[in-house]
Amino acid sequence: EVSTPDVSAVFIYIGLSPNTDYLKGLVPLDSAGFVITNGRMETTTPGVFACGDIRHNSARQAITAAGDGATAALSAERFIREQS
Repeated sequence: EVSTPDVSAVFIYIGLSPNTDYLKGLVPLDSAGFVITNGRMETTTPGVFACGDIRHNSARQAITAAGDGATAALSAERFIREQS
């Protein structure tokens, strides 16, 4: 059946499964496979950060992923500076 809904916008959602199999054993993942981080995007593995849609409790929106990325970058910079 083909229909044409009368809407002003459409939000495309492409899935719920994170592509994080390559991280198993490196960082903690929740039962769905999302990376567990703190508020600074740090994992429990020193020097490894995660942001955006693969992160546990992410809003899975581009705008929040960008904010996560900025936070992760600042946290990574701090981590590198503290290693010196």
